[in-house]
Amino acid sequence: MSAAGPLTAHRPERVAVVIPAKNEAERIEATIASARGIPGVDLVVVVDDGSSDATSAVAMGADALVVRHKTNRGKAAAMATGAQMVAIQEGAERADGGEDFSEELHAEPRSPGHTGPLPVIDDRASEPRALLFLDADMGESAAAAQPLVEAVLGEGVDMAIALLPPQSGAGGMGVVVRTARRGILRATGWEATQPLSGTRCITRETWDACQPLAPGWGVETSLTIDALTAGFWVKEIPADLHHRATGNDLRGRLHRAAQLRDVLRALARTRHLSPEPEEDAEETPAALPAPAEEQEVAAAPSPSEAAPAPSAGDPAPLPVGGADHDEAKVWAGLADLDEPDAELAEQRRLTLADLPVDGEFSDDETRALGDVDPAELDALLRALKVEGDFAPDDVVYLAGTDLEQLAERLDAAPVEGRFEPAHAVIIASHLQVGEPQIPASLTAPLTPEEYTSLVVHAAVDAENS
Repeated sequence: MSAAGPLTAHRPERVAVVIPAKNEAERIEATIASARGIPGVDLVVVVDDGSSDATSAVAMGADALVVRHKTNRGKAAAMATGAQMVAIQEGAERADGGEDFSEELHAEPRSPGHTGPLPVIDDRASEPRALLFLDADMGESAAAAQPLVEAVLGEGVDMAIALLPPQSGAGGMGVVVRTARRGILRATGWEATQPLSGTRCITRETWDACQPLAPGWGVETSLTIDALTAGFWVKEIPADLHHRATGNDLRGRLHRAAQLRDVLRALARTRHLSPEPEEDAEETPAALPAPAEEQEVAAAPSPSEAAPAPSAGDPAPLPVGGADHDEAKVWAGLADLDEPDAELAEQRRLTLADLPVDGEFSDDETRALGDVDPAELDALLRALKVEGDFAPDDVVYLAGTDLEQLAERLDAAPVEGRFEPAHAVIIASHLQVGEPQIPASLTAPLTPEEYTSLVVHAAVDAENS
């Protein structure tokens, strides 16, 4: 259990269930019905994240509030859309006067051309609903999320995370879980049992404090870190929930590779670092990706070299790539920039915009790149056997890796075609692992997805040995 967070004057009295869903037409109805049975739940929102089946139609038939993404935008985007729909629904309820609205009490004298009683804005609106995020494939077991709701509504917990029992058919080997767990521990000092558990009940105050979300499958890692570093009470609670587990086939391996990529992104954006915990050398996985002990990105100090934790008024530290950076620049916060420095940061951002990047660098990302030479970084990125532009946070991560070694690895890979940016980031996190063995069931040339999956599992094998 983490330290208790700030006490609020009012606790939420109701809960809105948010269910991100993609191609879950067979299970979504049972999940909705089961979620409605949880005491305190009075609203269910389903976010259809680009389904190609009848997920939306089935969810609407089950009387859920449904919003649909035309294309798949990922879990974090679906969660954000669901929370936004809850806020919109609550705004509409307040505009209608709420449950206590009475035409007799609010009636106005009738006069020619007047419409009579009108709804009023209720300024005494109750505390916003807590948000309960559920997987769409939980079916009838969704009702077992009730202990999370009780913890938030009655116990004062700010974010309750479900501890799930072993799931039948799960084929993961733990590398993603261990990466997320150790990253959270380094960033906050709190060790999560199931850091990737997505079933969570969270107050709106806590949710708002955790914005913006990390993209994709890194959202759980970022939610935990951001909530803890903001001082909220985070608690893991056993819940007998069951969902379709990810297997160990090629599809399952690619899913875990995508999870690892997004967890790395979430950890790279972490701005609050605490001294690295003590642990035995043999317990440190050989394949542990950055941020890690000997990586150049967001390197955490050893216990004997750890800097004192920043006080409330100190700027939060930022991750940075490259070993030759001026330490004073690395740990300087943007909040302390004076006006001339802010102008320099803006000029720096414009210079970095010429990189093969999809989107704009934030102030934090610009600062995280430190004194990296944009022209040199641009040449190294464009030399990679990659098709497409990188996300800004991926560029921050790659700037701290050996891009020449990465280029050699990608060029030597028995792959037909060019890699996607996400594949390059995953492979970059495992450069210390040797070339993967190609199983007899696969024939070269491989697809970029197949090769990337083999790299991840070579890292797992190296750790297990």
